[in-house]
Amino acid sequence: MPSLKQLEQQKAELDFKITQSLEILKKMDADLEKARLRQEEVDQGTAQIMAVMEKYNLTQEDVFPSSTAKVVPVKYKESQTLAEMRQYFNRR
Repeated sequence: MPSLKQLEQQKAELDFKITQSLEILKKMDADLEKARLRQEEVDQGTAQIMAVMEKYNLTQEDVFPSSTAKVVPVKYKESQTLAEMRQYFNRR
C-alpha cells in the first residue's frame, strides 16, 4: 500500500501534467483563432478580387498572368546563318 508521501507525489505529478495540458490547449485555441481570422481575411480579399474582376469584366489570366516563359522555336534561318558563318571562317 502506497504511503501518504508517495500519493502526494503522484498527485503533484498529475497536477503538473494537467497544468501542462491546459497550457497546450490554450495555445491551440489561440492558434485556431489566428487561423480563423486569417481565413476570414483571405475570404474577404478573394471576394474583393472577384468583385473587381466582375466589375471590369476581367478573367483570371488578366489578374494573375502566368509567369511561365513562352517557348520560342528556333528559326531555320538562324541555323543557316550559323552554317554560313562557319563557311566564311573556314575559308580564311
